[in-house]
Amino acid sequence: MLKWTYYLRYFIFIAFNWNPKLAWFTLLSEIKGEKKYQLDTVRMNNLHKLTLKGSREHAEVYQAANYFLIEHLLQKLKELKVSGHILDMGCGKGRVMAVSAYYKFNKISGVEFAKELCDDAIETMAILEQRFPQKLFKVYYENALNYAIPDDVNVIFFFNPFNEVTMLQVVKNIMSSHKINYRNIYIVYINPLHKEIFLSAGFKEVYFFEKYYYIQGSILKLSSRL
Repeated sequence: MLKWTYYLRYFIFIAFNWNPKLAWFTLLSEIKGEKKYQLDTVRMNNLHKLTLKGSREHAEVYQAANYFLIEHLLQKLKELKVSGHILDMGCGKGRVMAVSAYYKFNKISGVEFAKELCDDAIETMAILEQRFPQKLFKVYYENALNYAIPDDVNVIFFFNPFNEVTMLQVVKNIMSSHKINYRNIYIVYINPLHKEIFLSAGFKEVYFFEKYYYIQGSILKLSSRL
């Protein structure tokens, strides 16, 4: 499908299900972001048509995060002087990983359980490696339930990639990593439907942003000592 055709269908989908103002904002953000970062990460994907590592029962349909919100939240982390190793849980085609390379992250990792999306992300990272040879990029074809959080990861990105059942286990995995290496861990969470799971685990919300009601993002922090 041609990109402009997808943009038109995407606009109609958002306008019909939410409102035209949100649709225009989202569409312009997509066009601007794809051009700015020279990427091809648009298009939603039906997980039933993809090769998955594990069950699709607790997963959501793939849809890339809004460029505006990614940049806004990463800029906030920059203001908080946060850098290091960022991990995108449910990285899809690698959009967040690509944008993160333009901020102060030297290690950029992604986890994706759909093989076709994982392959796309690997292709995207190959391009980024040429632009940023000093940075380390890695994509893991793995189910988030079974993925052990590296002990040096200090920022984890979520765009509501799965339901609360998987999120509960992922938070347990994060806490296990934290116990091995006590450090500040920041969660960047777009559309934070299960934010209470992090709060119950000891995270504190340090920033919240909302635009047009439906575009929401949260930054939560787990301190080096609980």
